[in-house]
Amino acid sequence: MIRAEINQSRLKGGQKLPERLILKTLREITRALPVKKDVTISVAFPSEPEMKKLNRIWRGKNRVTDVLSFELEQGDEVDPGFSLGEVVISYEQAARQAKDLEHSTRDELIFLLVHGVLHVFGYDHEQPKDAKRMFPLQKKILMKLGIDPRL
Repeated sequence: MIRAEINQSRLKGGQKLPERLILKTLREITRALPVKKDVTISVAFPSEPEMKKLNRIWRGKNRVTDVLSFELEQGDEVDPGFSLGEVVISYEQAARQAKDLEHSTRDELIFLLVHGVLHVFGYDHEQPKDAKRMFPLQKKILMKLGIDPRL
């Protein structure tokens, strides 16, 4: 099972994702992946300046991005409860993208959470063959959650 350490302290009331929705999302991801042991993923919502700095440091891009993922451990054998990685999501960027694409910020945040967690588990989409592996799985998870996978 994928568990989460969730830090939404910077967000205000209505901006926060309900914990039950995050846990439901992680359950669907767990069902879709071969997760054999309990692992923990940190989920945080940094400020835009913090997100821009992380994107510059880790990806060499000096701009705010919507989601970044950090895989802390590779391989199949992790200790129960081990922190597998971290997903950081820019609430403000997600809200802009949701407005531009005319859907809810909540759906955009869940989309980014699914996308980010898949990256933590080693999925990628930089190469066409990798995208063919990641995107159908992402679509399957989003559809189970009742979210339009075309986001």
